[in-house]
Amino acid sequence: MDIFGDSEEEDNNPFSGTNHLYASGIAAVENGEDDFIPKGFMEDEPLVNSNSANQDDDQDNDQDDYQNDEEGEEQGLLIDHEEQEQQRGEQEEEEEERSGTTLSDTTTQFEPYVSLTMSMANNVDHSTSFEADKDIQVIDAGEYKDPWGKRAIGYSLRFQGQDVIRRYSEFDTLRQALVRLLPTVVVPPIPFKHPLIKYFLSPLSVENDSKTIEKRKRMFSSFLNNCIKVPEIRDHIVFKKFLDPEYAWKNVLSSPPIVILPVNNLLAPPLNPTKPSPLHLLLPGPISISRLDSSAHSGTSLEVETQFAHLEALFKKSKEVYQPLHRIIKQHRSHFHDLSSFFAELGAYYNAFSLEDNVIANARSMLQIKSLSNGIEKIGHGFDVNYVSSEILVDNLLSLFEEPLGEILQFLDDAARILQFRKLKQMQYQIIEHTISKRENRARSLQESQTQLKRLENVLQKNAQESPTIAEAVKHIENSMHEGVTLPQPQTSEEQSNKPLLEGYSQNYHQNNQKNASSASSVLTGVPHAKLRRTRRARSKELEPHQLTETERQDEIQKLHKEIDKLNECFKLVSRDIDEVNRSSLESLQRLARYINDKWEFMLKNFAKSMVNWLSECLKAWKNARSVVDAIES
Repeated sequence: MDIFGDSEEEDNNPFSGTNHLYASGIAAVENGEDDFIPKGFMEDEPLVNSNSANQDDDQDNDQDDYQNDEEGEEQGLLIDHEEQEQQRGEQEEEEEERSGTTLSDTTTQFEPYVSLTMSMANNVDHSTSFEADKDIQVIDAGEYKDPWGKRAIGYSLRFQGQDVIRRYSEFDTLRQALVRLLPTVVVPPIPFKHPLIKYFLSPLSVENDSKTIEKRKRMFSSFLNNCIKVPEIRDHIVFKKFLDPEYAWKNVLSSPPIVILPVNNLLAPPLNPTKPSPLHLLLPGPISISRLDSSAHSGTSLEVETQFAHLEALFKKSKEVYQPLHRIIKQHRSHFHDLSSFFAELGAYYNAFSLEDNVIANARSMLQIKSLSNGIEKIGHGFDVNYVSSEILVDNLLSLFEEPLGEILQFLDDAARILQFRKLKQMQYQIIEHTISKRENRARSLQESQTQLKRLENVLQKNAQESPTIAEAVKHIENSMHEGVTLPQPQTSEEQSNKPLLEGYSQNYHQNNQKNASSASSVLTGVPHAKLRRTRRARSKELEPHQLTETERQDEIQKLHKEIDKLNECFKLVSRDIDEVNRSSLESLQRLARYINDKWEFMLKNFAKSMVNWLSECLKAWKNARSVVDAIES
């Protein structure tokens, strides 16, 4: 599809690259065609249009046709040029009232306006309905020059009367954009890029390989038509711009919504990733599902979870079956191609041999040798038919079986991406749920510890009022804390009898076996010991509740309550996201399962038809050859 040809003369043609009448030059226009004069205008019969009347000058006569838009009644007035001026005034009011058509309306069709865009070319029928043009056609492929002056292989697409040329790289970026924009929808696949080995073997011709271009034409057509069958893709603005010739794809890639996509779709709404809420930025972003607990609750009902498990098992089993089958089909196609080459060689030998018999024939054996040559020629013809039929079968195996099977495998890979995204969302759910539980347990532990220590403080104060010895010990502890010295070692028998009360509490709550003096000082004074002075963050991670002061415990409890409130909001958000992911993913995966079943049925039927046609053609050729051979005179 080199619209510029081998010369550079057409570079100045303003209609190049469009489907305008003069796109290939004025010389390419057939006689009688003109972009400004409709077909039939110069013929004897008048051209009747449903929207306006056309004027036709045939020697001395002018013809005016007026269309009644309200009642659908047509009037054709064939008048002489001299009488036209006299009758125009009499019929002007009547025609304006009945048809509402004026002279200016009738001449609008012949205005010398030429659109330079593909979508508004004059020779395009814009009355075509969507039902008639619901399929996207890849009508041509070849080298073209893009607006930036680069030459590349382009694929001409036609949809609803509009033609647009797109490169392979543009198809690739379109699919990547759709995958990021629709993380819960299975996006149809496109053909793979050229393998590196091809660039080493044929670096100059790899881009212009006709077989590769034809294969890509078929697969791009399948990709686009599969896309318009998916409502989420068909209605997306990016896909619409891809089919619109008015948009340069490079500009689409550098504009919203593609440029505002998040780096990680887990940190955005699954159905609208370009509009994340502030809470989405607080969510965890797991990259692996190795720690996913499949037995734990993940915000999904048992029925939905069962449906996903069934689909995942179905896709996994299908992939295990289709992968070796795809490899076997490729091998069989290669073998059939080799077989057809042998048939072609045999046919050539037999045809040459039949001619040699005619050379060595003499007058006496002419009739016998002629019949023998006809028999040999028919055998060669049979091998030729086998060759042609086998080549057709090879092409059918490629286009009707191998390519669709490879496409199904790519679909299954994309389905695995959807299932992986859903499991990562479940991982998000479990992480937040576990974090909330951990924070609540920590806050509950701090609160219980605070209550127990308050009760212990009340008991000590009550005993201090009743016993002067205990009061003196408590006072001594307070003084030692202010002075930064350790507790006195000598103790009276009364102090020793009260010591088990502190030690008993310490044994229950002090897991690190701290000294009684440090515990009592923290409870009574609220001033941290110099040896326990650390940052609040380190205390919340490393220290048990009894090792914190009352102020630190209160601060941490308040902080934990704020975190829990924020985590609960995130938990509600993730729960809503999981519901959306489940609904959208389940619909997309079920659609894929139906597509695979229908596609597989279509492939088997067409494969059977191809085999029957191949066998029928070969059988017919060999029956003809046998009839001729049987008629050879001995």
